[in-house]
Amino acid sequence: MKLSRYKIIVVILALTLLYGCDGNTPLMKAVMDSNVEETKALLSSGAEVDGRNNYNWTALMHAARQGNTTLAGILLDNGADINAQDENGLTPLIRATIKGHDDMVALLIKRGADVNITDGSDSSAMHWAANRGHDVIVRLLLDAGADISTRNVQMVTPLEMATSKGHGNIILMLRKAEQNQRK
Repeated sequence: MKLSRYKIIVVILALTLLYGCDGNTPLMKAVMDSNVEETKALLSSGAEVDGRNNYNWTALMHAARQGNTTLAGILLDNGADINAQDENGLTPLIRATIKGHDDMVALLIKRGADVNITDGSDSSAMHWAANRGHDVIVRLLLDAGADISTRNVQMVTPLEMATSKGHGNIILMLRKAEQNQRK
């Protein structure tokens, strides 16, 4: 019995250390816990909306990664930098795209996210959407005027990426968009 109690304490301590080792701010923790009331309270008491953790993430990046549009809206209403980039150049829009959060991508575009910012590998949200097969997000990005001719560090366009992954619907959308651009 004592041994199992000891193991539980060690696990709790390890999780506590892991939870805090990223340098997440209390605001980030509230967002990660999907705690709307605590997020609002922290912002009302002066928490820095664009505070950064050890990886240069912001609270909005956490909300985007989780697809939490409610918290993202609150953060944006409080002045969060919609185009902030982390240490790898990822923005909230790119994070939401990677995870396939259609509603979050739509919100960020509606609120003014730059759809053409590229990350550290020169990949845009369109590259990520094409790579991951996120048809709806590709459509949202196209409708927002995303550049489909951008080449990343591997010199690959979103169309070439979709082709290599066999994402037929995305290939068709991007080919049609290319044809429309030529007109």
